[in-house]
Amino acid sequence: MKNRLVLLVIAALLLVVCIYWGGYRINGLSAARANSFVPKDSILLDQVDFNWGTVYIFNSNEKPITAISNKKLGFLWVSRASTFFFHNNDPVKTIGGTTIADEEEQATVFSVIVNDPEVTLLEVGPEGERQRKNVVLGEPITFSWNKTINWFDLTPNALNQEGKLLYEYRYAVPNFTKLEELKWYPI
Repeated sequence: MKNRLVLLVIAALLLVVCIYWGGYRINGLSAARANSFVPKDSILLDQVDFNWGTVYIFNSNEKPITAISNKKLGFLWVSRASTFFFHNNDPVKTIGGTTIADEEEQATVFSVIVNDPEVTLLEVGPEGERQRKNVVLGEPITFSWNKTINWFDLTPNALNQEGKLLYEYRYAVPNFTKLEELKWYPI
């Protein structure tokens, strides 16, 4: 009887260790931080909650990164997906975002930080679902939809108080997709 109890305790401990090494955690943020692509020095900037999980926007010395956490194993969360962006010193910069196109889990998230005092409004999204948000300098401004939207249909714009277009999010040269050149360009 005592041997069975010891074996049961050892089996339970091994199960817990395996679950932990597998990246499973008690909450979404812990799972996102356990994602192997999220640098250890990452600072949480913003998050968007969906009924299936949470999208976390992080920044670190290495790179801005977005991690997606899902509730997968009963009450446990895991983060297996992430996207990253490039650091730059531009006055308007994208710090996170993702598009999720799963049958049960769909979402689009796009997050920006503005440091140009002339920019007072951001406009993002496809026609009919375009969102406008006022800018708070140096603070994350995050847009989200409960559906999959093609990244190129977002057509993000940065406007001044009069509604004049100041920046647009695009590649430097049309039809030339070098990832580090997808950023905000002045008009």
